[in-house]
Amino acid sequence: LIAGQDAPVSLGLLSNEANTRVIVPEALRAKFSKGVLAVSDEPAGGSTTGAPTGAVLATGALTDV
Repeated sequence: LIAGQDAPVSLGLLSNEANTRVIVPEALRAKFSKGVLAVSDEPAGGSTTGAPTGAVLATGALTDV
């Protein structure tokens, strides 16, 4: 999650399955308004720093529905 000028926040790992469900922590939910989701290519198990370290593969702006 990229929200404003804040550092990117990991929402977890994507599964190899067709669908992945992510439970967003309550503290991050307000940041979704006008935020951006980004998917980065990370080593197996995810980034060891908690921040993205690999190439960004996809991004998408979030909107209210």
